[in-house]
Amino acid sequence: MSEVFSNKVEQIVLTHIQNEKFGVNDLASELGLSRSQVLRKVKATSGKSINQFIREIRLQKGAELLRDKDLTASEIAYQVGFSSPSYFNKCFLDYFGTTPGEYKKQPDLGNSLVVGREGRGKNRRQRKTALAGGLFVMIILATYFMGVNNNSSQSKYSGASIAVLPLLDLSENNDKEYLADGITEAITLELSQNESIRVISRGSAMKYKGETKLYSEVAKELGVTLLLEGSLLSSKDTLRVVVQLIEPFPEEKHIWANSYDQGAANILELVHNVSSEIAEEIFSVVKPDQKVRKKKVDAEAYDLYLRGRHLWNSQRTRYYSLQKALEYLDKSIEKDPGFAPAYVTLAETYLAINTLILDNEEKFRNRENARKAIQKAYALDQSLAEVYTTQANLAGKMDWDWELMKDLAAKALKLDPSNVGAHLTLSNYYVVKGAYKWAIDEAATAEALDPVNPAVGCVVAERYYIAGDFEKAIEKYNDVIELNPNYGFAYNGIGFVYFKAGFPDKAVEAWQKLQSILGNDELGKCYDDYAFQDCFKFYLSKAKQNEPRFCSNPVIISTVEMLIDDEKGALEYLDIAYRYKNEDLPVMLTYPDFYALHASSAFQEIAKGVGVLFPN
Repeated sequence: MSEVFSNKVEQIVLTHIQNEKFGVNDLASELGLSRSQVLRKVKATSGKSINQFIREIRLQKGAELLRDKDLTASEIAYQVGFSSPSYFNKCFLDYFGTTPGEYKKQPDLGNSLVVGREGRGKNRRQRKTALAGGLFVMIILATYFMGVNNNSSQSKYSGASIAVLPLLDLSENNDKEYLADGITEAITLELSQNESIRVISRGSAMKYKGETKLYSEVAKELGVTLLLEGSLLSSKDTLRVVVQLIEPFPEEKHIWANSYDQGAANILELVHNVSSEIAEEIFSVVKPDQKVRKKKVDAEAYDLYLRGRHLWNSQRTRYYSLQKALEYLDKSIEKDPGFAPAYVTLAETYLAINTLILDNEEKFRNRENARKAIQKAYALDQSLAEVYTTQANLAGKMDWDWELMKDLAAKALKLDPSNVGAHLTLSNYYVVKGAYKWAIDEAATAEALDPVNPAVGCVVAERYYIAGDFEKAIEKYNDVIELNPNYGFAYNGIGFVYFKAGFPDKAVEAWQKLQSILGNDELGKCYDDYAFQDCFKFYLSKAKQNEPRFCSNPVIISTVEMLIDDEKGALEYLDIAYRYKNEDLPVMLTYPDFYALHASSAFQEIAKGVGVLFPN
């Protein structure tokens, strides 16, 4: 860092030394530079993030006051901008290798801990060995996220991974759960944009909402080396987010903690500041090409967006909740038509509703609504990975344009390497193209990013089934069931694998469990009293009683038709699925259930129209 720039930065920080909230944005404003310019300049010349650089100035000033003033360590902590004396003590020990109390008692120590820019460089070299284990934040985080190039660091810290646990809602009225979840998601997204670490998806992390497990247990189940946890406190006029970074192994260590405050009227700025500054603290560097979005959004519009997104995230199996989500999102867009994330969630909500309704004509309309919403989001902001993921799904589900789907998913992963949806979309692409090994690999990557999400685990199992590896498919479905004993889709899937593998009794047992979970006692009891073939026919009589427009899922009906060797009936409902562009059709056409139809010209025509290829 140049002498002039260094002096200027230090003087600005010292001028605001007592302001605990003084940070990146404030410094950039004082310097008259953009946030990204300051971040790059400080990082390129000092090897530190601005937050780290500011903290060191505070600590150096604290050491000076300890030496020259008759003040307690707690008093000095507040004077140099630390909101917590205990955190000041920890940082002081990490940086200087001694506690504030010990330093104050040893006047001679002042000769070796020189305050000031010139002294900092000299004395860091002098105490390099003594402080090797004490520079906790600077070394631990740097080796995790900046790729320290030495063998010992690489062996210990390579392959870092993190999970952002759901923030607790500690607001006065406990009515800000949607906001706590929104901030959790924003932090996860911000972290996932750095390809040097593996970020566990929101879906798996949210499973631990309200859990009282030890950090080590959570980390082991998620397969991560770091956890970020925190809470949201809200009053009438202010919001405060408190977070801490934890290393669970080999012993639980609290690496870093901070709090963020904002007026309640500017929720978006709070969410942006929290997510971006936490990421900066963790990475200790911002990617040079990363753009910071600071578009101002109407506070009420953003609040409505968070409410809608909360319902979409947490209530995807409830039709009326999703309808309420649409209301919130429409109102958010009405308040601020230029806010792209609201359009993304609007599109995803339309697609989620489609999984719950019977009317295939309405599904077409919802898909078109989703298409319009995501096109609007794309026009407003092309830096959102979810824009491309949703576009990719629509390209596949609506247009059967597989190469476009692949390209869009790749763009999403370039923006967000930890995007589970994009990996699953690529897995679908490889299934349709007959490249089953690659399809399994992409699904397994998604599972590594979302390890306790039963839906993702079932996709991995399904890919093994499609590839003809029934043993691994059964093993993976059982893994899902062990973690989620009431997840119906796992019992449905494993039933088909057992049946195709020649174990009809185990298949029936799995399907009985499925009917129990669904509350379908009539069909469940049928398996006790009749041959399973008769129960399949009973199911078909119920599922086929509506006209094709209101057929719940014609592809599933086709698979059951194949269980009783009714190829004509199976082809009839595959044709219905083809006419209505059923979103499950492309992948399910590759199921072993339909092997017997491959020689059929009608089946070949459907497969060709969809664009499905089968390996030789």
